[in-house]
Order: sequence, then structure tokens, then C-alpha cells
Amino acid sequence: MDGPCDQQAQELRPSRHARSFSAVTLLLLLAFMSLMLSSCLRKIARVPVTNEDVIRSNEISREADILFARKDYYAALIKYLEAGRLNPNSEFIYNRIGITYSQLSYYQEAIAAFRRSMQLNPKYSYSVNNLGSVYFALKDLKKSEKYFRKAVGMNSTEPSFHMNLGTLYFERKKYDKAMAAWRKGLALDPDILSRKSNVSLVGGSTPSKEKNYFMARLYAASGDVLRAIECLEQAFMDGFSDIEAIDKQADFDPIRKDSRFVEFMKNVELLIKLRSRSNQPARDPQTAVPPTQPANQESHRSKIAVGG
Repeated sequence: MDGPCDQQAQELRPSRHARSFSAVTLLLLLAFMSLMLSSCLRKIARVPVTNEDVIRSNEISREADILFARKDYYAALIKYLEAGRLNPNSEFIYNRIGITYSQLSYYQEAIAAFRRSMQLNPKYSYSVNNLGSVYFALKDLKKSEKYFRKAVGMNSTEPSFHMNLGTLYFERKKYDKAMAAWRKGLALDPDILSRKSNVSLVGGSTPSKEKNYFMARLYAASGDVLRAIECLEQAFMDGFSDIEAIDKQADFDPIRKDSRFVEFMKNVELLIKLRSRSNQPARDPQTAVPPTQPANQESHRSKIAVGG
């Protein structure tokens, strides 16, 4: 964050007492939350709450939503914890607490919050899905699949659940199942991939070029030439270069004669030729033998988002 001038910084800098009070407040809230979660995981205890506390809890939760949208996750967490203290019976607040912990990579705390939300309302599918997302981040794919499948079974009309399950299958090399799940998600919401915060996950090791190629196949099969081209373009940018696979893949037949697709493929072929030339090592003028080059290593991107 850009720093203000020295005089403004001096005026805005909190006092030692204020900093200590804020730290103590956060520690007390975290301690209270940990104690409540540990007890509630064994047995749900509904706490009598006044209407005033419920109203105030909702107000504070909305303030937390604003901070979360600004990616000020620590400040949002403090607000959500305060909202949960006022109304410990809300599965929605515990779900938001879990999401915020996830954003901060506090996965064990997130698991506890999501489980508490599920215990408060066993039919609340978003916490089930989000719990699967945390296990995906922890690379526990077996548990991740369990909760993604359960979420889909509870709410089959939520497109992000199908997309998450498809990503899980793709990570486990179950490509047919992945395509089927993604196809269901895209059928429910063709724009789902443009809202990455709903579907992207942390912890996957599959190269993005492969995933984008498979997504292009899905869009092409449905006749969506623009989205198919967009995914292919991203795949090629990430290093995909198998033109022959595209030529042989029947999923591209519905758009193969589209002028936009034809023009794109011409440009891609030219790009690959230029790329291959630029990657050729310079010949030693003394020996005319190209030196050995090390193999390129694929870099993997990590994303997270637990929708709901």
C-alpha cells in the first residue's frame, strides 16, 4: 500500500495502546471462536438470541462482506467473528467465516467453521461444497470428492458444484467424468467460467493448458465458437501446441467451418511455427552442432474460491 507523507503517517499511525487493544480483541475473539467450535463439533447447542442481537449480527455481517469484497480478509474475519458471537445459530455466518479462513489459508479453522455450519443446517449445500474445496486445497482428493458429490446430490441446480466436481475428476485423471460434470455446469450457466470466484480451486497440479483444451472441447461441442476460441487461445498461451489433436477431435466439428474458427486456427499454426523457430538453439559457428537445451518445466497456477 502506498505510504502517505511523513506528517500524515504520524497523524494516522495508531497509538501503542490502540494497537494493543486491537490485538487483544482479536485474540479474545479467536479464543472464543475456537472454544465454541470445539464444543459445537461434538454437539449442537442452540443459544437463545434476542431479535436485537440478530439484527445487529446481520448488520455486522454486511460490513464484513464489504471488507471481504475489498480483499481485506483479516478485517473481514474480525467482523464475521463478531457477527457469529452475536448470533451463533446462523449457518450463513459460519459459512462466511469458513470462506474467510480459507482465503487466509487457515484450513483447519475453515474446516471447523464449515462443519459447524453444516451441523446448524444439514441441508445447507454451500458449506458442504466449500468443505470439499478446502480438502482439495489440502490435496485430500478422496474427502474432496466425497463432499463435492454430496453437494451436487443436495443441490443439482447449482452450476459451480458441478464445475468443482469436474475439476476434482480432472485432477484424478477421470477425464470422461470431468467432461460430464463440466457439461452439466455449463448447461446450467454458460457464463460460469467468467465468474472465477465461484469455481476456481487451490491445490490442483494439472497444467492449465490441458484444462483449457478440454474446456474448449466442451464449448465447441455446444456450438459456442467464441468461448471455444477463448479457451484454446489460453491453452496455446500456456504452451499447448497439438494442432493434430484439434483436427481429429470430433468435439470441434460443430464450429470447424465457422470463419472465426478457421481464421483462428490459421493464426495459431503461424504462431506455433514462429514459436518453434524462436526456440531453436543458435548453432556454434565452429562446430555447426546445436547445443543441448534443458527441458522447459511447466508452471502451475494456484487459485482459490469457495463459492456460496
